Amino acid sequence: MRIFGYMTGLVLGVLLMAGCSNTVDTAGIEIGNPELANNDTIPDTMQSLAFKAGFSIDYSDLNPVEEREMSALLRSSPLARSASKNEPLIIDTLNLTLTEVRSYCSFYVGVSVVQSLGLVVWPYEDAPYVVLPVSFVDDELIDETFSSIDLQSEGRLKEIGVSFDINRKNYPAVQGRVMIGDTYVPFVYEMSLFQMFSLRFHFSQIKVENRIANLSVAFYVRHFTDGVDLQSLAIDRDGVIRINSTSNVAVWEAFNERFVPSFGALRYEYLDDKGHSSSNYVDEILLDVAGDVGEDVVTDGKLGKLSTDWIFLTQFRGEADTAYVDVDDKHRAIEVDVTSAGQYSYSVQLLHENIPMLAGHKYKCSFSIKASEKGQITARIGSYLTYETVGFEEHVSVTTSEQKFEVEFEPEVNDPFARFEFNLGGDVRKIWIRNLKITRLD
Repeated sequence: MRIFGYMTGLVLGVLLMAGCSNTVDTAGIEIGNPELANNDTIPDTMQSLAFKAGFSIDYSDLNPVEEREMSALLRSSPLARSASKNEPLIIDTLNLTLTEVRSYCSFYVGVSVVQSLGLVVWPYEDAPYVVLPVSFVDDELIDETFSSIDLQSEGRLKEIGVSFDINRKNYPAVQGRVMIGDTYVPFVYEMSLFQMFSLRFHFSQIKVENRIANLSVAFYVRHFTDGVDLQSLAIDRDGVIRINSTSNVAVWEAFNERFVPSFGALRYEYLDDKGHSSSNYVDEILLDVAGDVGEDVVTDGKLGKLSTDWIFLTQFRGEADTAYVDVDDKHRAIEVDVTSAGQYSYSVQLLHENIPMLAGHKYKCSFSIKASEKGQITARIGSYLTYETVGFEEHVSVTTSEQKFEVEFEPEVNDPFARFEFNLGGDVRKIWIRNLKITRLD
């Protein structure tokens, strides 16, 4: 059984990538089609991406975000040995069964994948029921098993998901030692609440080298024990601390709340012992992905470089050409030359991917725009998964003189991968856009 009933289907509406330059001044700068430009500008997102993963225990004082650079794949010795001399809790056994690896991508070609459900990249189709026992204590690196994985065939990687099964027949448990006073006492934490769980890691948590995505799945012990009163644990007559639904119940419940989030993923989902599913983001990871207050989350709003987050699309009879052009010695703009209006405003789209949104926080969006003819365009922030608006949607009047547009808004949902959209179809014209900026105000 695969977790949470994943399924595949057909994405409605084939999105055709377009956008090329035919002027000498802008030759080699191809928005949405960098593969047409110089070879050294071809982004990772347009190529195959292999995969390997490391599984380890982490005792550092750093939170999972700060620890990101110390990938388990780069360590020369088992991390369990790095526990301090008087570590409050040491894990000696943490064994799980890996059942699935999924890639989550945005697509701008026709694919038979439901984007919200991702694509199973392991186990392979010729052996769909293969599982892989994993020991986190042994600091395992899995390479050869995943040798045929391509994480993002024709897509742009957003997340990597891994799913684990907990074999309830063998009374699964985390075993180790707790410092009670000045003495280590063995403990057994029963994972009886969980049947299975999945973790989804943000692409920024994945180290890519030589066309290989290196994923570190680390269990952060101090995140697991933070705020838990270990000194209150009762010791059984045989000298063992048992943490389960009948012994040391308060600590068991606290551990249950912390167990799955302690793997340091952006978000998680689990199936409990009664068959109910729960899912959530890990707050500290989500906040890190979202950036600081006042930080511009647009990677290249000033158009100073070739950003792979800019995408240009034509569809539903829309036709257009686009390129970077110089406004003056200091500023550049994106010029969109709409030669066929198409059926809808979204028949011609200029998009910017990976705009993180935090629910309940205030944001400000601004950009400068002008057109060869007066008219209207639509600006919005929506979900690449559902195409629903998650930030704002405004119909903007444009004139032949450059105007600055500004709007403040408050997202209702968290979305680390929202997509800013300029919908430019509906009229034949030229449009110039520059200095897109989106910042969180609080």
